Amino acid sequence: MAWRAELSDTAERQLVKLPKDARRRIGLAIDILEVDPFQGNTIPLKGRLWHGRYRKRVGRYRIIFVLYPETHIVKISAILLRDEKTYR
Repeated sequence: MAWRAELSDTAERQLVKLPKDARRRIGLAIDILEVDPFQGNTIPLKGRLWHGRYRKRVGRYRIIFVLYPETHIVKISAILLRDEKTYR
């Protein structure tokens, strides 16, 4: 069964602000998330603040998301440029 990706308002705003080529790559990564959320470079995040969330690496960007297996929804909460402040 296929998954359905949903962007939070924050993730949608972050996506719109990205350069055109980055938006295209992120869009392709979201399409892959809808097929198999664990395909590619996806890992669960650690720490109290990030418990239950996963991240998918797309070049210098990170897609932060939560899985809801009972409804097959991938809720994307953030799209961040990776730097020293990304996970803080």
